[in-house]
Amino acid sequence: MYPLFGIEDEDVGEMLWVNTLSHIRKGIIGLSLFNPEANKWGQAHTQGAFVFTMWIYKNQKNKILEFEIIGENEDFRIHLDKDLLMTEGRELLRQFLIVLQTYKSSGANERGTKWFNEYSEVSDFLLKVRQIVVDKKLPRGMCLQNNLVRYTEECIEPINYPEKMQGIILSYADRYQFNKKLYKNVMGIWNEHKASLKV
Repeated sequence: MYPLFGIEDEDVGEMLWVNTLSHIRKGIIGLSLFNPEANKWGQAHTQGAFVFTMWIYKNQKNKILEFEIIGENEDFRIHLDKDLLMTEGRELLRQFLIVLQTYKSSGANERGTKWFNEYSEVSDFLLKVRQIVVDKKLPRGMCLQNNLVRYTEECIEPINYPEKMQGIILSYADRYQFNKKLYKNVMGIWNEHKASLKV
């Protein structure tokens, strides 16, 4: 089945490890959206990734998944054993999906919610990890697109801009250089819709 998607059988373990680690990381980084004072999660998808993580962490018999705090709460590491993931871990993932789908498809709302909330609980240790995540959180990235300029038939070079608001403005200014045609297009769209817009 896997070759259908361009993945060879010998690469399945690597694929499972990468995808599982990615989802675990999402759950742990998402701790920044957990409010310890209100004991509430701010985003359902992140909470779901955390529940997935805690299912493995709390039900493992061997050390498939471990968290390590580095130094005096300076950083943390996620350790996911690739070999154990392919054996015990794979069975845990199968059980997780069965439990999740059983609650979902049978409409067992109360039992499903209770189960989900139990695995959503953040321990004191993971609150320390959460604080590291919050302390290391970077400002939200900007969507900055560089431009390509063709100098000759063979020579195309990128123009790079600084990753800040000025860079975004310069990028747009270079891409949509002001001229009468652009002005006419913009004003045409504005005049068409200005009656329905509050400015």
